[in-house]
Amino acid sequence: MEQQQRLQIYDAQTKNARALKSAWAQVNRQINVCLRRGDDQGLETNTKILAVLYCALSEASFSKLIHTPHGLELEEIEQVKAAAKDLGVKHGWLKCAELGVRRIEGVKHNHPSNVLRKVKNLIESYIFEPSIIRNKLAHGQWSVALNRENDAINNDLTAEINRLDAVELHRREHALEHLETILEDIIESPNKAHRRDYWAHLTVFEEKQRVLATFTVEEKRKQLLAKASHTNLRGEANLTTDQRH
Repeated sequence: MEQQQRLQIYDAQTKNARALKSAWAQVNRQINVCLRRGDDQGLETNTKILAVLYCALSEASFSKLIHTPHGLELEEIEQVKAAAKDLGVKHGWLKCAELGVRRIEGVKHNHPSNVLRKVKNLIESYIFEPSIIRNKLAHGQWSVALNRENDAINNDLTAEINRLDAVELHRREHALEHLETILEDIIESPNKAHRRDYWAHLTVFEEKQRVLATFTVEEKRKQLLAKASHTNLRGEANLTTDQRH
């Protein structure tokens, strides 16, 4: 791969990621509508669409990250791609972190190793292997998953498909976005943006994940209904005030 190709891929994946985030927002609005209406079938359908979007966004974001201009060397990009292809996307993220941390200079000798350890823990905790679920949904196994040979039911994957949860997908998407930001700073600006923003990014990341870890779809439904009720009450109050005049 040449430098020009790298820039073309980066530009393409930036556009793809932007379009996918727009689609994510639209589907999330539909999920909110379903929650307010108590439309469980619509909720299930849109949650599965959101899962497919998450998988697509995960791939586009990872590709955009490793092709970031002024980031990894071309030979390093190939190393990351090879790790992802041979061992899975999570190992691609790990290889990217390992190569990026080597760029950090001029700080306490234990800072790069501490950053690498922390980032690796975050990747292990929050980056998921989305391809299996995506492939099952894309190949029509919408409710019941089959095995690799398509000659028997895969009960584990069937259960995983049926456990898909809009709140959990939102949690994954948030983690993906912030891990991408942390790693992009490391590989593109290790001695400026990384050193300036790392702890702030990490604090926001972990605090939001703690909140999302305690949230459920039913709690989201209650919040949406409470908000709608409050809006209706305000509207009625304004109408009554207008009638007095």
